[in-house]
Amino acid sequence: MNKKLLVAFSTVMMTGLLFFSVLKSYTVEIVHAVVVNALVQKAPEGYDQGKIRGVFDDALARADKGDSRDRYLGELQEVFHSLEKRQYLEPVEIDGLLADLNKEE
Repeated sequence: MNKKLLVAFSTVMMTGLLFFSVLKSYTVEIVHAVVVNALVQKAPEGYDQGKIRGVFDDALARADKGDSRDRYLGELQEVFHSLEKRQYLEPVEIDGLLADLNKEE
């Protein structure tokens, strides 16, 4: 019985470690998706969602290319915290946010 328990425990531990390592490697992508969706939801009706997604996708690609995923994650967290306090955004505010994200390299 002790052997079975040890095998079961080892299997659970290995599965958990694998899960957390995969989760860690996709942290930026998960936060990216959450921020983009939150921004799209808070955008005024008729605002180009493709523009929002495109700018954020370009920023993610630059972060991957330039090996600056941690910096980009920090930027995403700042954007998310500013969105938490708002019900909706004006087009000018979104344009400014997208321009800031576009110029940072």
